Amino acid sequence: MAVSLDRLDDARSALRAERRRCVDEREAFRAFRREVAASRATASTPNQAPAAATLVGQRGGRGRTDAALSGLRRSYERTVMSVPHYDEEYGDSFEESLAAEFGPDVATAFRSASVLSPPLRRTVAAAAASSRDEREKFIEVVDEETESVASMRGDIEALLGRLDDLDRTPLSERGFDALLTLYGDLSALRERLSELVAARQETISHHRRALSGLVPDVTEFLYADLPVRYPVLATLAEVGATLDTATRRVERRLAATP
Repeated sequence: MAVSLDRLDDARSALRAERRRCVDEREAFRAFRREVAASRATASTPNQAPAAATLVGQRGGRGRTDAALSGLRRSYERTVMSVPHYDEEYGDSFEESLAAEFGPDVATAFRSASVLSPPLRRTVAAAAASSRDEREKFIEVVDEETESVASMRGDIEALLGRLDDLDRTPLSERGFDALLTLYGDLSALRERLSELVAARQETISHHRRALSGLVPDVTEFLYADLPVRYPVLATLAEVGATLDTATRRVERRLAATP
């Protein structure tokens, strides 16, 4: 049975696309953070409408929306909500996006404010910096995963190359001692495969520990659009099945050889 490496190639393509999205989002939050820092907070005035009566950007509301507050919303829409994949990936409204990225408390504070007060500006700036840092951390994990998949691909190719070498001489042309040697070589390949599986599982565990607060399962998140959620492990399992088949054939030949 031939082992396909297509899953690994698909995984690498998915990782490239995810990294591009993460970089776009990181730069968007960085730009938004800069605009927040450059904005000018507004002190509330006694004549303003009650804060709870005003929705940011609401037209025809009972209160006036502060120009700085409206400007901050436009900044968010111009940066965070304008990344190329936003509509396809999220499609959220401004309020939904703000709550998803900064948390319900920040979203509520922003929505109920009638002016961009200094505390609100600091809160939004800190939330933007946090979202930027989250993307940076995720990019690091994507880069680690990319290196892991590339390394695993090389290791699997080497293992399959060794298996091809062992298969060059038909079993019917091997004597008992040669078959025993072949059986030992296949056992060594099985041990190498077990090492690769253990290393891959440790990589997955590392990803989960690194980003446990952001996504429940990093590998499933990265490969959600692929036919399998664990492409490397699926490929290793296919290699294992191939080795099992080869080992059984050698065992049968040994049993039939005087």
